[in-house]
Amino acid sequence: MNKSDNVILLYKKKNSRKIHWIFIGVIFFIVIFMPIFGTSLRYELSHTLRFFFSAIGELSLMCGGALTGLSLFFSIVSRKFYLKSFIFGIVLLWIGAFMTDTQFSLFGYFFGGNNPSQGYY
Repeated sequence: MNKSDNVILLYKKKNSRKIHWIFIGVIFFIVIFMPIFGTSLRYELSHTLRFFFSAIGELSLMCGGALTGLSLFFSIVSRKFYLKSFIFGIVLLWIGAFMTDTQFSLFGYFFGGNNPSQGYY
């Protein structure tokens, strides 16, 4: 072969049917599995994820409480109010209270938990 010769190689492309099997599997899952086991699958999944969200909520409560307390402490000591860290701590407390279903009061307003409606008791 010389440098001037052009070589063209043809490869036969293998016909992949993986996407077809995935599509058939999704259709099988939706048509057959979901009507029979869909409700219990939803509760099983939510029960499993509850532990993860509860752990994230507890961590958020601890960090938010510490950050709020530290910002108030350093505001008293240095006589300069740290508004950003205070607001971030309150937001972390609110997220943690929402995820763990706990309730706390700040300036007379209740955060998190199951707040009853203000109307009929």
